[in-house]
Amino acid sequence: ISVGLRNVRVTVPTAVRKGDSAHLFCDYELDDKERLYSIKWYKGKREFYRYTPQEKPSMKVFTAVDVERSLSNESNVVIRALETNVSGKYSCEVSADAPSFHTMIVSGDMEVIEPPPEKPSITGLQSRYRPGDILRGNCTSINSKPPANLTWTINDVPIIQQYLKQYRPIKDTHTGLETAILGINIIVGHFNKGKLTLKCQATIHQIYDESSEWYVEEDRPRILATGSSSGHTLNQLYQNSVYDAEKSPTSSSSATKQVGAYVKVGWIAFYICTICTVLLYSLRVGIS
Repeated sequence: ISVGLRNVRVTVPTAVRKGDSAHLFCDYELDDKERLYSIKWYKGKREFYRYTPQEKPSMKVFTAVDVERSLSNESNVVIRALETNVSGKYSCEVSADAPSFHTMIVSGDMEVIEPPPEKPSITGLQSRYRPGDILRGNCTSINSKPPANLTWTINDVPIIQQYLKQYRPIKDTHTGLETAILGINIIVGHFNKGKLTLKCQATIHQIYDESSEWYVEEDRPRILATGSSSGHTLNQLYQNSVYDAEKSPTSSSSATKQVGAYVKVGWIAFYICTICTVLLYSLRVGIS
């Protein structure tokens, strides 16, 4: 068994932004008595690049991916203008020359990222809360591949899982892009100097990292000021009563009409008493 070929290893970037180039490396060791026969690169099971030093030309490129020939060689392959459909497993196969033709293959995974077009958005929250209130809201990161990983913090303290609701990503059937939503449902506790800062952060590998913040103020109950003495309080109440009576023309008019009615009744009673007195006086004179 030949041990002339050993230590084959690949370097494949875990994540690359859509439209960028990816550099794939394949390193190996050969004994002095061994020669390299070929290096082959595969995406999945499809070969897309071959380097054979004993052949002319030594480099062959196939159509699985777009290889930058001028930057590629026996240990390095450059794939340009990446699209999301080239995500997958990439393998390097190294073969020694005769007589051993010893072959080893090593793989690595690469994901092409299409980041969201904007920062995550925060919805459903109010600007003021009191301790004990229930705070509910959503953080949404739209149109990315893969969906963004979302996290919530309050005053830079991460929110534990039991207060979060992870929704299933929403996939656009036309573009294949996905929208991530993470809800928060928590009882408001201690305010920091009367304020809370809620932060939603969206990340995708090391390629995308954006966040949005929402500021909340403590809604404190308002206490009305009281007078310093009972006399002052009574005087204030009197002034308020007079002010209210002056403000209400309907109440003033009703009182005026009521007084007028009483005056009319008084005059009628006076006339009746006068007539009765005259009649009694006439009867007494006639009898005498």
